[in-house]
Amino acid sequence: MAQWHLDELRRALEHKGWRVTAELPGDDYKISGTWELKRSADPRTLLLDLDGFDDMNVLPPAESYGCVIRGAPHSLYFRRRGTGDPIARERWQTELANFVEAISANVAV
Repeated sequence: MAQWHLDELRRALEHKGWRVTAELPGDDYKISGTWELKRSADPRTLLLDLDGFDDMNVLPPAESYGCVIRGAPHSLYFRRRGTGDPIARERWQTELANFVEAISANVAV
């Protein structure tokens, strides 16, 4: 989709205390890249895979269309920004907040 998805995702994670401690390469198949996430009050290290499966090649991270926490049921689809469409914008923001909250609380999205 666009870099703004990644920027808003990173800000939302940081707001909940998560830090992107490493940006790892993808798998040259379906993962555009992986973020390693850590939080000071949490002993876990989470891996957030950016979805980039395409017909001919894997998409770069800035063109990924969603993400998933590896080994967990938490995923997020990168919707349209909703510029000029407040309902679409609110839907994206709600889904983003729910995703980050679920990671933090370790409950299913």
